Amino acid sequence: MSTHAPASGGTATAGTGNPTAGGGISPMLAFFAARLAATEKSVKYWAAGICGLIGIFIVFHWTRWLCVKLARSWKPAAMLERPFVLIGRYGRNILIRKVPGFSSAGHALLVSAYVAINVACTFTNLDTSSQSNYAARFGWMALVNLVFLVFLALKNTPLAFLTAYSYERLNCLHQIAGYTMFVYMLVHAAMYTQFFVGMGRLQSIYEEPAQIAGIVAGFAFLGVVFSAIFIRRVWYELFYVIHVTCWIMGIVAVGVHRPEVDGHALIITLVAASMWFVDRLIRAARTLYYSSNNEATLYPLPDGATKIVMKKAPFRAEPGKHCFVWIPAVRKFESHPFTIHRTDPVEFLVKAHNGFTSDLHKHALANPGASVTASVDGPYGTFPDPMEYDKIVLIAGGNGATFTFGLAINVLERMTEESRKNVIFIWSVRSHENLTWFKEHLNILKSHTHSPQINVSLYVTKAPSSGNGESSQSNSDNEQSPAISPIEYDGEKSGSNLPQLPPATKQSSQSNDRDVEKEKETESAPRNLTVVNSTANAYAHAIRPGRPDVASLIRDAVKTTPSNQRVLVAACGPDGLMHVVRQTTAQLITSDGPGVELHCEQFGW
Repeated sequence: MSTHAPASGGTATAGTGNPTAGGGISPMLAFFAARLAATEKSVKYWAAGICGLIGIFIVFHWTRWLCVKLARSWKPAAMLERPFVLIGRYGRNILIRKVPGFSSAGHALLVSAYVAINVACTFTNLDTSSQSNYAARFGWMALVNLVFLVFLALKNTPLAFLTAYSYERLNCLHQIAGYTMFVYMLVHAAMYTQFFVGMGRLQSIYEEPAQIAGIVAGFAFLGVVFSAIFIRRVWYELFYVIHVTCWIMGIVAVGVHRPEVDGHALIITLVAASMWFVDRLIRAARTLYYSSNNEATLYPLPDGATKIVMKKAPFRAEPGKHCFVWIPAVRKFESHPFTIHRTDPVEFLVKAHNGFTSDLHKHALANPGASVTASVDGPYGTFPDPMEYDKIVLIAGGNGATFTFGLAINVLERMTEESRKNVIFIWSVRSHENLTWFKEHLNILKSHTHSPQINVSLYVTKAPSSGNGESSQSNSDNEQSPAISPIEYDGEKSGSNLPQLPPATKQSSQSNDRDVEKEKETESAPRNLTVVNSTANAYAHAIRPGRPDVASLIRDAVKTTPSNQRVLVAACGPDGLMHVVRQTTAQLITSDGPGVELHCEQFGW
């Protein structure tokens, strides 16, 4: 975003903008003024385009919300809901489908619109007579995209209320905005470098403090992008430190690179920095507030899991939402997000991988049942209210059940005697010991007053093996649990209208020891059912070996629902499972069928 390039020729000192000897405004100043005016106009177009894109989501969300509420309370208003139902059904049918490189077709369409706005505004009102004009425009586009990517990264984003999209669902757009900003910055620097090389002034330009700051900013943002692409998935804690440190260095360097207030660049930079700082301040204040007289009790669970039970619950805590948990006894300067699966008291279940989660489990093993000082920041997250639907299909893989168990218990507790809602609960785990993670929840699903309206199906993808390769029950397992016969759920429970669950995909003798939870779920043909007697049968729920035929389960649930009712499909788990859920649900959204809503909770970081 340098301002050192004259339009053509000229002898004025670079960057000074001194008048010519004859008086008046120099050609250089006039050139810069015209370029700045054109750039400001393009930036306004860009802001209008981005605001319009956000406005579409805001208007549709609140108009649909209002029409649904009116239709529920006033029968004549049902006709108001119909257009949104039809648009929503046809739209979701297309938008939730998987597109290579994107999480969904809707995501791809949104990214395309965002890129189109940037490209259009980059070349609008652009004077092509000088290469420096291109370089300056790319610099300004990098700056405004910097503000937008910070806005998308805010944990306390206003979009959570305005559009029902919280920060974690905006993270993919945050990444796209970051890559866009970085590309603009690279082109800006490359074109100005080539320009000044051609003028023979590169050395003198790069001796100026403002240009040195620009170089520092470039390398700082390179660190931000590098950490996001190559370190994030491998070592999250290191990624976070590099990401935040480089961001702070970069935003300060940008302010030094363009310190002129009259050109608005410094103001835009300060807006970006202020948004980030205020968000951090709110989070720190919330963590400090909930740290007062608060503790976390840690319980080690099988297979590297840890249960965290908080003494104090944050305001508006709700199962399915998540909080950033701070436990200084494990890591003094880190907080990590975990899903709430119970609110009285607030509980989290954490599966150990590496870093903080590994240290947390080691601490729990060394001090089982110990209480430590802790606090939370949150809750965060948005998802559809399950009470607005007639049938709820909950699907989870592994510790993704922290989300679905919370929703299931929440629905049961909110049901009334007149409620006719049906819940289909599907959980797939690697081994039988994983079932002990939610022993209390499984018992609640079985013993609750409204349990006849919930259909539980448990699957173990890695069944124990005997010498002949057949799935069997070890003696140790039989000794650990009472001999309780498993209950086969066939949809005949009293008071329920639940579809018959198809059998699990049976494992062959050559694949008993394979973990098939993360494999693509492409098989849909029903197989012979084998019920495994294990310690989990103490919960009186049927347990099936192999992975569930998720596609058939969802199809049966939707097709057995009357067309005047609504179905919510909510899932959390590995990518392979989420792919099947998305594709199957998209195919079931039709104009003459029940209303179908899909919510896929993010799995992992």
